[in-house]
Amino acid sequence: MDNQPLRYSLRQLRYFVVTAEVLSFTAAAKRLHISQPSISTALADLEVSFGVQLFIRHHASGLSLTQAGRELLGQARNLLKTAEELQMAAKEMDGGMTGSIALGCLASLAPPLMPGLISQFTQKHSGIAFRTVEAHQDGLLRGLHDGSLDIVLTYSLDLSDDIAFTPLLSLPPYAILPRTHRLARARKVSLADLQTEPYVMLDLPHSREYFAALFDAVGTRPVPAFRSSQPEVVRGMVANGLGYSLLNFPLKSTRTVDGEEFVIKRFKDNVNALTLGVAQSRTMKPRRVVERFAAFCEHYIRRLQLTAQ
Repeated sequence: MDNQPLRYSLRQLRYFVVTAEVLSFTAAAKRLHISQPSISTALADLEVSFGVQLFIRHHASGLSLTQAGRELLGQARNLLKTAEELQMAAKEMDGGMTGSIALGCLASLAPPLMPGLISQFTQKHSGIAFRTVEAHQDGLLRGLHDGSLDIVLTYSLDLSDDIAFTPLLSLPPYAILPRTHRLARARKVSLADLQTEPYVMLDLPHSREYFAALFDAVGTRPVPAFRSSQPEVVRGMVANGLGYSLLNFPLKSTRTVDGEEFVIKRFKDNVNALTLGVAQSRTMKPRRVVERFAAFCEHYIRRLQLTAQ
């Protein structure tokens, strides 16, 4: 077969990916710092080169992807990442390391986990840039499937066969109580001890069911007296005496942002732990910089310890 010259450029693919993410020529032009006519013309030329329509133009409501556009989006992202890998490999020949990583993290894990992880990694690899996304499990898995995320820090929940998961840390649940609670001085507590206490629920997908199901072994599931999707709000409600709550990620501080305190108590019961780890798509070959970061995550996360004893 004769080698045919490419009729499209990496620049056009970059315009295509960004426009597909925001579904607006105007928004894409702002993100890329170019004029709207330039991006519109480049994408029209790309459609001619491919011989397929990528977008449906709506006069008053932006754009939507055609079926062909949806099918080509993941491959375009993969090709751009491969091009970045080539550039990074060339840079490393001169002793440096460059590139970017699209990192997803479960929303409840992001505040205590992601900042320190990124900070320590970039101290060693200053040429690496991050794009971070905090979301619930469903959004993170979509990001891995469509190629918009390179790597995800999450729990081993609802993972399909096309997701590779590296388990790193087993995190058993624990209770947090107001500092003045009657059980605050107990070495450990039982689920039965808490059944009649007001419950402050971390109101997140999967977390709701996981924590409630812990009580199935001892009787009725708790009815929340308060609920919040923000872990810091949950901790604040507990510290201010509104009830107890259940968590399972290591905490380094028992003081809330308003200056109040809570205590951490492990369970006497045999409770199911969650597994924290690194998730990646099996269908996309990880770039070298992503592999390097995944290895760093393993080292960093395995050192985490719960403050509760």
